[in-house]
Amino acid sequence: MFALRSYITVDEEKGRALFYILAEAPGSAPSSSSSSSATLDATSDASSGTSKPLVLWLNGGPGCSSIGGGFMTELGPFFPLPGGRELQRNPHSWNQFAHMLFVESPAFVGFSYSNSTEDAVVGDARTAADSRIFMLRFLERFPRFSNTPFYVSGESYAGHYVPNLALAIVEGNKVAAASGEPKINLQGFLVGNPWTDAAIDNMGAVDYWWTHALISDQTAQGVRANCNFSRIGTAFDELGSINIYEIYADLCDEPPTSYKMIRMSYYPGDGSNSEYDPCIDDETEDYLNLPEVQRALHANQTVKLPWRWTDCTRSITYSREDLLSSMLPVYERLLQANLRILVYSGDVDGIVPVVGTRRWVTTLRLQEKEAWRPWFSGSQVGGYVVQYAGLTFATVRGAGHMVPYVQPVRAAHMVRAFLAGEPL
Repeated sequence: MFALRSYITVDEEKGRALFYILAEAPGSAPSSSSSSSATLDATSDASSGTSKPLVLWLNGGPGCSSIGGGFMTELGPFFPLPGGRELQRNPHSWNQFAHMLFVESPAFVGFSYSNSTEDAVVGDARTAADSRIFMLRFLERFPRFSNTPFYVSGESYAGHYVPNLALAIVEGNKVAAASGEPKINLQGFLVGNPWTDAAIDNMGAVDYWWTHALISDQTAQGVRANCNFSRIGTAFDELGSINIYEIYADLCDEPPTSYKMIRMSYYPGDGSNSEYDPCIDDETEDYLNLPEVQRALHANQTVKLPWRWTDCTRSITYSREDLLSSMLPVYERLLQANLRILVYSGDVDGIVPVVGTRRWVTTLRLQEKEAWRPWFSGSQVGGYVVQYAGLTFATVRGAGHMVPYVQPVRAAHMVRAFLAGEPL
């Protein structure tokens, strides 16, 4: 495996640059780079590996790090050990079957930065535009990936990031085809527990909480009666101190920053894995703030950042209008683009539950190609799957919001099959 990490500037005038780590699949050759700032670690023998797809992973928030989330916590090659000073290998990392690219986006998330404080006010349009520019410049830097099948992936608020970026690439490729400029070889995208349509996802959350005995009859009925989401604050109070990401798992002593942000950001109004580590966010933060780790990553070196690395930042002001907008019109356009799409849901996620996701998928009114059925990981039911024209919807049994972390074997099985074009 080769791990490359560096910055790519997406706006020279404002000095806006996004930090990334590329975890190449085993058997990959060293990538020639036009930038001397890219660094390389080799941990295995190398040969050509570009036949495997290139997959961009984006965490949500908005404002949460794909390095702290995807790379360090969920599906990258390493996890932090308790104490936050050492790493252990992840035997179920996705870079076993794909080249995994993790980008901290938008600017001011993680190690990414801008020289203009105006860039701290941001929304979906600029986030997608910056990510597309990033990918074009990444492919310029590493031309060996130019013809590699490319997928965009992510979870949570990446339910906005991912389809918006996919559409930006589709539209950009049309312009590039006419002008002869380079295109991005986008083949499809996959999103987990994706925040997609505020009205549908909000009501789905309330119904999920009520059916799982987390809120009172009165609160649930109060919301349902008039779609009165001002009562969401009351519902959160009734939920109490549980891990909303995985309702049957324990919390760390201090609720994760990203949980606080999700409550603040998504909802209008006032406001079964035995190895599950509820404190892994804290361990990741400790590790990524070690000076020797930042030097090894070539992060926070040339430009000294005036903040401590955190998994989720409060330094950005994200568009409230975008947070509450629906992605369904974007899906309707993308379904005409001949892309492969996987939507998946961990079935014990309490923040963007499977109930709402099933409802918005149904509103797309897609033709059902293969009926609802269980899929298997080994001898056990891994979840359930239904195949529509242009879109696959799958659940992951026993997984919470961070599917690859809570159910790593099942998640890897599902994604490997999707990328290979094989049925679950």
